[in-house]
Amino acid sequence: MRVMVVWCPDWSVVAALEEADRSLRSPAAVLAANVVEVCNGPARDEGVRRGQRRRDAQARCPDLLVLPANPDRDARAFEPVLAVVEDLRPGVAALRPGLLAVRAPGSWYGSETAAAATACQALVETGVWDVRVGIADDLFTAEQAARVAEVQSWTVVPPGGSPSFLRGL
Repeated sequence: MRVMVVWCPDWSVVAALEEADRSLRSPAAVLAANVVEVCNGPARDEGVRRGQRRRDAQARCPDLLVLPANPDRDARAFEPVLAVVEDLRPGVAALRPGLLAVRAPGSWYGSETAAAATACQALVETGVWDVRVGIADDLFTAEQAARVAEVQSWTVVPPGGSPSFLRGL
């Protein structure tokens, strides 16, 4: 059974910025117990990293928007993403907010590449701009494939190609 993983990086920050009605381009980080849990690209560009203390993160990026951790908010904000993918292929499993898995719907769309393109397009049309898709023989490899994909793109590991794909990482 082939697996398709849809990954929306930095989901906690995306959900928090939308809730605060702030731009997704603002450097921002979600903190719990004064430690950075998740930060977005603009914050990473300024030197902010996961695991940093609040003080260190703000020293590296004085404009850093500090947002509170809220797992319920993150899950609620991810529900529309789940619904969009569920419409394309029933049986979606939410692994955590920002990451989901489903059986690869290749035969329904002609090919796995077409299925990944359809999923990306559907999510972009609903306003999810940073979406990446990975398809492989197993969940772990599919997630790694999604992580190496470009924004609004996908990586399809050929059947039986997981060992060589993972070796390259």
